[in-house]
Amino acid sequence: MSQSKNNIVTEGLSGKLYQLVFKQWFGKTIVAKRPRTFSTVSPNQLSIRESFKAAATYAKAAISNAATKLAYKAKAKPGQTAYNMAFADFFKPPSIGTIDTSTYTAQAGSSIIIEATDDFKVVSVNVKIEKANGSLVEQGAATLSADGLHWLYTSTANGNITGNVISVTATDMPGNSIVKQQTV
Repeated sequence: MSQSKNNIVTEGLSGKLYQLVFKQWFGKTIVAKRPRTFSTVSPNQLSIRESFKAAATYAKAAISNAATKLAYKAKAKPGQTAYNMAFADFFKPPSIGTIDTSTYTAQAGSSIIIEATDDFKVVSVNVKIEKANGSLVEQGAATLSADGLHWLYTSTANGNITGNVISVTATDMPGNSIVKQQTV
């Protein structure tokens, strides 16, 4: 893809001309080769098309909400739109960093601190604590700390800490989730 600069013939031009496609992008004329069309599509290509359709559907819905559109636009770099940011966010799940269990004692009121990040926004972090044999001790939602990076889960049950498995699930705006486990 190339840009047409200071060319009075192509300035403001958009459309197809033989093998070239002209389009306007943030006040610049962009020139590209005409995309090829394929008569057969592989199952992998169909899967990719479906995920792009889902991303486009999410991005359209996200920017139809004024507050969400404004938030995505605030994160956009020059040359990006809120739609571009929402579209890209659809493909990137959040990540879970450290799970700090230094103050977790398996007693009601003890806490677990989770570091969860996303390219846009983590909307929820849920914690599930199970015994070594798989039986549920407790589960619930963590709350976002004032620093905007760490999530705090406060234990509500009393029990034995040895061998407990802590599962943390972080979810972002498009609904992508990731799970990280840690044994205490």
